[in-house]
Amino acid sequence: MGRREFDRRDFLRTAAWAGAGPLLLPRRAWALPAPDATRPRVVHVHDGMAARWPRAGDRYRDHVDQQAVFVMLDEAVRLLKGLPLDEAWRAVFPLEAPETRVLAIKVNCNNATDPVDGAGNVIDAIPEPAIAVIRGFVRAGGLSANCHIYDLTTGSFPRHLASWFREKVRAWYPDVQFDASGGGGALDAWDPYTHVTWDPAYVDRPPDTVIHALARQADYLVNIPIVKRHSQANVSLGYKNHLGSIGNANALHPWLYNDVPEASVLADIAGSPVVPGDPAVRSIAERTALVVGDMLFGHPCTNFGQEPVPWQTWGNEWPNCLIVSDDPVAADSVMIDVLQAEPIGGGCGSIRSWARRYLEYAEAKGQGVHESVTLPVGQRFDPARMTYQRIDYRWLDLWPSGADLRCSRLPDGGVLLEWEHYFPGPCEVHRATLPDFTDAQLLGVSPVGQYVDPSPGDRAFYRVIYAGDGPA
Repeated sequence: MGRREFDRRDFLRTAAWAGAGPLLLPRRAWALPAPDATRPRVVHVHDGMAARWPRAGDRYRDHVDQQAVFVMLDEAVRLLKGLPLDEAWRAVFPLEAPETRVLAIKVNCNNATDPVDGAGNVIDAIPEPAIAVIRGFVRAGGLSANCHIYDLTTGSFPRHLASWFREKVRAWYPDVQFDASGGGGALDAWDPYTHVTWDPAYVDRPPDTVIHALARQADYLVNIPIVKRHSQANVSLGYKNHLGSIGNANALHPWLYNDVPEASVLADIAGSPVVPGDPAVRSIAERTALVVGDMLFGHPCTNFGQEPVPWQTWGNEWPNCLIVSDDPVAADSVMIDVLQAEPIGGGCGSIRSWARRYLEYAEAKGQGVHESVTLPVGQRFDPARMTYQRIDYRWLDLWPSGADLRCSRLPDGGVLLEWEHYFPGPCEVHRATLPDFTDAQLLGVSPVGQYVDPSPGDRAFYRVIYAGDGPA
């Protein structure tokens, strides 16, 4: 989807961003609403040009625009905090003496079995969101040498922060540190300073489980889950991502893959460690400065063993989104709602009723706010129309989708529209007279990247929407 504006008096070749959200053009100021102290804010930011893999011949991870991701996260943080950019990043990382502070970034490398190639072309962590977080940390006064990117998941096979991933990060920040599987193990004796504190309500108590030192000791945690479904747990988001912050996550599978109504291991992990009488000990949730849900590709149906597939809810394109919040419960709430909106007919199946119960327990433990929004029957999914009562949800569209649209006037007064999309196939052409596209009408469909509007009127906004199924 691309968007351009035509005005007979002043034809604009640049993007007509007015209908895309509060951000219009680079360096153009826009009003920053102050955060609502009574509701956590979640910013859902989209840029259709950020990831443009054509699903042909090479790795999806080689088709991510780092500069676009920089802008996406910066604008999300500005809107999240309601402050100018530098102040906003300092509000994310607010402690004194920033040059001494340690930042731990949890990524999801669950499919990365090869130390060089990682997960190959299977869905897995990509470095661009983490690089953007480090950039924000440095902007706030931190040192990149104090940044750790980690996934310490252990189980049937070790996970790797593969060399290709490290090289991309080190091209920007050579002194960043990496921590992969193998650090920390279960201890014989339970120690409240190092272990998960299990809720006493369990009928069958989970085994003693150590928390890795990096997750316990970092001044700030930034959690970067991949937005994807899970074949057994139904969803794999921010809370489940912290299975890579503990030892022997496999031992907890019976509590994750079944309906356990009395408590939640995911809420307990985030709420640990708890040391009675020592309020200075901060839990994983309390150390979380930011959640950055990576939905540049994501996966609408599964967590394991498959390459990314286009999402129906994004017009069979890549979703090209980040979901950003400083409330880990609210962030997962929105991510689940987005996953839930993917049509069951696409082969994804429904999300079980108990799959989001961990968020109810997390809220009860004071970790954030949970809310669920269900679209009315028959309503097409539109992230701009998601309405929450308890969560301050903000949709920010920086670029509508993956078509680069150009406009030129013809001698007869018509407008020639030309575009390229990363997927081949037909595109719909829409025209509106209002920048929010509320009066848009479909002009036609073209499979060749061109369309002529013979009568554009005094002012026209154009949008090109991909109408194909995407390459197989």
